[in-house]
Amino acid sequence: MPQCTIDHLKSSLSSFCLAIRSLPEPNLKIIESKLEKLISEFNYDAITYCLEKYIGAELDYKTPGSRGLGRMTTITPRFGAYFRKPLSKLSSKELNELYFLIQDLCLKGYLMSAIFAEWPARNAKLSNGALLFEKWIPCIYVINPYELDPRLWDIIETHAAITTMKIHVFMGQHGKKGDTLFNRVGRLLSGDKVNEILLCYASAGYSLRAVEEGWY
Repeated sequence: MPQCTIDHLKSSLSSFCLAIRSLPEPNLKIIESKLEKLISEFNYDAITYCLEKYIGAELDYKTPGSRGLGRMTTITPRFGAYFRKPLSKLSSKELNELYFLIQDLCLKGYLMSAIFAEWPARNAKLSNGALLFEKWIPCIYVINPYELDPRLWDIIETHAAITTMKIHVFMGQHGKKGDTLFNRVGRLLSGDKVNEILLCYASAGYSLRAVEEGWY
């Protein structure tokens, strides 16, 4: 599966910069400083370990049932269960492409947490991938994305829109489920079932950074 490298983290900043371009200049200076610090300390081994296990489980289309890691219910099914038939027909190369897109969505949530979280920024407390993963999974759904500041969600949705669109297009090209229509593509809070699933990935990335910093 694709490794969560510094280059991937940096590449996700392009849409992020578009999302914050209207902020006052002093705010942008603070954000730029935070991003530089984040990139200099980014533990891609630990983050790759966590996302590989998490996304791998989300793309599991073979296991019966709809439950996914960290879920208390099956109201929002894992991606592989919802798109079981289309995923079963994908090649390894295509699955890697989809994996990369979901990883990108998780990273965008991770960046939002690192830059805009209410808690004060501090150095990562958990650097071991296995320990970070063990601590992170139970916390994925602790943060209710619907309770976040609406202004923050405007930035998150703008930041995630390109990746969300790419996932929708990808699944549309590979036999999306039934008559699924991707209404309000890019708007993770639209209520569309696919967007609800994708919302989990942005939220998971958001909580991953919080756990890494030792806030949970």
